Parts: sequence; C-alpha cells; structure tokens
Amino acid sequence: MLRRLGILVPLAALTVAAIAPVAGAAELLDRKKLATQVGTSVAATYPDLPVAKVSCAPKKVKIKAGATATCTVTAGTYPLEMLVTVVDKKGNVTIVSTQAVIPKANAEFLVSANSTLPVTAGCGTEAYLVRKPGEPFTCTATFGDGTTQQVTVTPTDVAGNATISGVS
Repeated sequence: MLRRLGILVPLAALTVAAIAPVAGAAELLDRKKLATQVGTSVAATYPDLPVAKVSCAPKKVKIKAGATATCTVTAGTYPLEMLVTVVDKKGNVTIVSTQAVIPKANAEFLVSANSTLPVTAGCGTEAYLVRKPGEPFTCTATFGDGTTQQVTVTPTDVAGNATISGVS
C-alpha cells in the first residue's frame, strides 16, 4: 500500500546561484560558500530544525558539469545528507536531499488511518524520522483492548511516499 506521509517539503533539485571559485584555484568551488549555501537551503526547507554544522566531501569539487559532493548537515539532532551536483561551468549547483524527513505525527497518522480497527500508533520518541528510500522503520499499533501489532513503514522516495507492511 503506497501512501504519502506529508513530510516537510524536500530539497528536490534546488538550483542555486553560482558558488564562486576559490581564489587562485578557479577550477574549484569555494568550500565555505558551498557549505553556507547548503546550510541556507536546509534551513529554509526544514525551519523547525536549526542547522548547526555542514561538512562536505570531497573537499575539492571541480567546477565541471556533473561533479558531485555529499554534504552532511546537522539539523536539530538529525544528520541530513544532501547531494550537491555542479550543473554548469559557472558553478551553479543543485542540492537534493537523499532522505525523507518525516514528522513522527504524520507517520503515526498514516498507521492509524490505514488500520481496519481503531488504533493508537506510536513510532518512537524522535520528533522526526529520517530515512533513505527503502530504509524501513517500525511503529506500534495499540488496539483498544491493549493488544499491539508491529507495523513496518518504508519510505519509497524522499518526497514522502511510503508503504505499510509487515503487520505482525
């Protein structure tokens, strides 16, 4: 069963202005400006998760269409992974999330709404569930009589679509 979890707006192919090259190294993106741009994009997309740290690898990214870097952003208490791709020789880049950032309340609603009997769903203690597509998480459905069932929720993409399975 494929359902939309209503995640926060993902960073989907966000193209940003050129990141000026490092002085004396015209063929490389400026690392500090890249980290700042990624942090700014994440902060705008996930305003409830304050950006504390951004680190990108590799340290040297050529200004060449198709060159990539992976940036890890500490947003709130969550490590978020962003893929940065150079799109042209001017240094314009796209920034895309590699993960779904799912509010716990939305995941719990999905489980409850898809149960054939009334349940209270619990999906852990974290306010957000951060998972790559295909990486499942478990929620507990508690019925009125106190019995419980485990439900597996698997994001199918970073946009918030998910499957529910593994009811046991």
